[in-house]
Amino acid sequence: MGFKSLPGAGRMLAMRKLVCLPAFALLALALCAESVRADDRSLVFVFGPISADRTQPAVQAAAASARTWLKVPGATAEVRRRGASDSQELAKFMTAKDIEAALLDAAHASSQIDLMTFLNALDTATYAAARRPGRRLVLAVLESPTISGEADNRLKQTIEFCRSNLVHVIVLDPSAGESPSSGQALKPLATATGGLLAADLLSLEAGLLIVAPAEKAGSEIDAAKAAPSPELSVPIHAGLIRKRAKWKPGSVDSDMGPMQGAMLVEAPISLLQLDDKDSYYLLRALVTTEVKNAEGKQVWQAKKEFNLKVPPRKLQERRTGSLYFIREVQLPGGKYTIEAVVQDLNSGKSWNFSEPLRASTSLPGFSMSDAILVRKLNDAADKFEGDQGLNYEGRALAPLLDPAFPADRPLDLELYFIMYPDLRGGQPQISVEILRDGQTVGRSQVAFKDNIRDTSRENQDVGAGAGAKNGEQKGEFPFIAAIRDASFSAGRYEARVTVRQDKQTITRSVSFRVAR
Repeated sequence: MGFKSLPGAGRMLAMRKLVCLPAFALLALALCAESVRADDRSLVFVFGPISADRTQPAVQAAAASARTWLKVPGATAEVRRRGASDSQELAKFMTAKDIEAALLDAAHASSQIDLMTFLNALDTATYAAARRPGRRLVLAVLESPTISGEADNRLKQTIEFCRSNLVHVIVLDPSAGESPSSGQALKPLATATGGLLAADLLSLEAGLLIVAPAEKAGSEIDAAKAAPSPELSVPIHAGLIRKRAKWKPGSVDSDMGPMQGAMLVEAPISLLQLDDKDSYYLLRALVTTEVKNAEGKQVWQAKKEFNLKVPPRKLQERRTGSLYFIREVQLPGGKYTIEAVVQDLNSGKSWNFSEPLRASTSLPGFSMSDAILVRKLNDAADKFEGDQGLNYEGRALAPLLDPAFPADRPLDLELYFIMYPDLRGGQPQISVEILRDGQTVGRSQVAFKDNIRDTSRENQDVGAGAGAKNGEQKGEFPFIAAIRDASFSAGRYEARVTVRQDKQTITRSVSFRVAR
């Protein structure tokens, strides 16, 4: 039954009836669930109105995400157009140009539609996704409209349908982030269905793999690919760097169990008020970070009050630094939200940050932490508080959670990560790519000179130790893949590091901005 043959409320009712199954049918589906391949995943694109100047960048981001999505075994993608009962399949053998052309055609066809027409198209897309096996995502690309009255009720029904059928919705709004209110109308559609609102085009590709990670360890597109925050307009930043548990002799828990990680919060000191106390300036701030599960229940929290005295002669330098708060965290596999709040106790102001997180179970064998861009920690400017610091070859590091660099100036781009190689495998090989708008603009091989295996212990148990302490076999290898004296023109880029060991490959990516 087509949507056009029924009024607005009737269309929704008809759709809901199509997916209402009797109890015995639901039981049959549950009994057959094991026959569905674990790696089945479907992505459905639907477009709404987008202004002409934002259409091409949004389509390019969507096309790049489609290509990444289709690299995962068992993945399918399709485009739904308004008023059409059939979809257009996006196949993995299609060229980048053909995928972009198909999405651009769909975007142009929907550039002038009204709100109710878009909601009809969205319903068609969500219903199509609900019929697919495995993980189901709908990617809605549009500039968020003003929603009220009947449209608001329709949207709530759509959200309930998606929640009931485990359909996750990602909203790509190229206008979001330009003002506090932009992008907010469709934010509930994303957050309530376990999806996300992508305000930054570069966050989309990684966002897909956060909502529906590729869970096979060591795959080319790995579940723990680092994602920038989907909403980058806030002045503070937070993130969780996923790591691997430290190995203990005779223990199986660290080879297969909860995810280990480091929760990071960064706030620029220039954001905070330093009160003049005659002989010094005083900074007072409270940093709180927490993790909530899919039901919104708090499962982890940490907080720290900072009281920093700054001599007048160091005030200017201190204002150039950042406040860092790092705590270790352990989480079972599942979907979470991380939240951070920085309160300025002098001015009474506060800032919030939130983003989705997917925790996966630690598995044995070759593994790798998330990657993060870093710089040298400046004790005279930065204030660091953590369970343990970031260090490499005796040098303290400061994480860059929202990396930005000046255009056309030489800089050292340093990408930090930790490798957990298979100690019985070959020597890891490391390569770094720099991409702009999905196109590679630079590539280099990085030498890894450390020995992953202590040959003096060949006749002993080779366990993955936390380090080479007390004669233990070293099992984790912090590393910096650096590009020295690099220079970039203004734009948005991606640093991608790939580590290969024998037949296994893991890739991590970090986005960064270059501005004039």
